[in-house]
Amino acid sequence: MSEEPASPRAAAPPVLELREVHVAYGAIEALKGVDLEVREGEVVTLLGANGAGKTTTLQAISGLLRPRRGEIRFHGERVDGLPPHEVVRLGIGHSPEGRRVFPLMTVLENLRMGAYRFRGGARREDLDRVFTLFPVLAERRTQEAGTLSGGEQQMLAIGRALMTRPVLLLLDEPSMGLAPLIVTQIFTIIREINEQGTTVLLVEQNAAQALKLADRGYVLETGSIVMSDAASALLSSSRIRAAYLGEGAAE
Repeated sequence: MSEEPASPRAAAPPVLELREVHVAYGAIEALKGVDLEVREGEVVTLLGANGAGKTTTLQAISGLLRPRRGEIRFHGERVDGLPPHEVVRLGIGHSPEGRRVFPLMTVLENLRMGAYRFRGGARREDLDRVFTLFPVLAERRTQEAGTLSGGEQQMLAIGRALMTRPVLLLLDEPSMGLAPLIVTQIFTIIREINEQGTTVLLVEQNAAQALKLADRGYVLETGSIVMSDAASALLSSSRIRAAYLGEGAAE
């Protein structure tokens, strides 16, 4: 397993560290000793087939699942075992797989839900940031979330996570089910979010887009990390190209 990244952010301190993390659903072990690190300012992508454990990894980080063994550290402090609201308070935002917006609430109400932890509710500057990144949400602020298109709901899910003012943003399958033009738009916005100073851990089936965006990547297979490297190296790997980009056979 290669792990010396060719990222200009290689010397940055780690924001997130997973060490020997095991997560199980009853007798079924979904994560089998996952080691993973995200450094300040990076975009790191986690690749893998359906059922590999990618969503489980993000849920363990955000406190939705409790590891059976291992450690999860955020800025050096252990967060495994903390309830989700405490994880959010520390600075980890999560945009989940499937968007999960509140369909009967308006766009603005959904965004305000993201700011629930702040005394006084949503700040104007936080709303302005989301509406600048996603102008369509500003246009639809009084519209019920359930009436939005799939792409608009994905933008709302990301925007709601940004309302928590995350240091680290977890994104789970942001391009799922979206048209190619919208996928391109979503990835452009993720890059902009990162350039504004937010570190990103991205789970994504679209391996080509994810690796073009990311600094580094990890490959998860049946609950174990089997590869890790600079994103550019993974993108040129024959094994990755065969498994995730549909190009020829792996060596």
